[in-house]
Amino acid sequence: MRTEARMRTDGGTGTGGRSGGGIAPGFRDYTLASQAVFRLALSALSRPARRFPADFAGLFATAPPMPVMLAAMALTLADSLTPVWLSPSLEGSAEWLTFHRSVPSAGTPELAALVLAASPEELPPLWELSQGTDRYPDRSATVILGGVLAENGGGVPAMASGPGIREAEPFEGHGLGKEFMDAWAENRAAYPQGVDVFLAGPGCLAGLPRSVSLRPISGRWFSPRPAGTVPTRRRTGNRSRFRHCA
Repeated sequence: MRTEARMRTDGGTGTGGRSGGGIAPGFRDYTLASQAVFRLALSALSRPARRFPADFAGLFATAPPMPVMLAAMALTLADSLTPVWLSPSLEGSAEWLTFHRSVPSAGTPELAALVLAASPEELPPLWELSQGTDRYPDRSATVILGGVLAENGGGVPAMASGPGIREAEPFEGHGLGKEFMDAWAENRAAYPQGVDVFLAGPGCLAGLPRSVSLRPISGRWFSPRPAGTVPTRRRTGNRSRFRHCA
């Protein structure tokens, strides 16, 4: 995740009324709110694949035009130096985000430093996103993925391992289907290049840095809703202890 210029204290109008032109206000107090969200994001990356509960609705003067966790992360991580791509169902929030954080539109996912997707179905192939370079792997894209971590959301359960995880831990892939798991295996194989992903659920956040491996548990598959449609490109060939955060 790119960290430069993340804690700028400009922007994010913190007023209780409507912002100019009928645009909904952002954080009530940008400095305090963004610090709280940023701390949560760092915790999620340092202790990967774990759910971190957080109720951020109270940070906003009024309801934001996108899901609360997505909105909180967007206002915190985006700035005028961060080209952002919004998935189709989030495009209506572009004016709101631009007004509060002066973010430039990336136009296409591969040019984005920050990718916001409302669901796994709207997530572009991970390999199409900016991967960074061998010399500057930190110049890769950061993904904030919504529509996940909901209770009984379906998906592929896996064992998570890697830096920040003392020993392999169960990861119930609520909302993450086989397509995502395959794409993640390719992303992990590209390390130190590759993208970092935040899973933004209802009242909780989880981090998947590119250094983490997700090994699907053989013979276990939950699919109460249709599996995601994330296309991928091949480069190579217990019960969860997480609590629902809502």
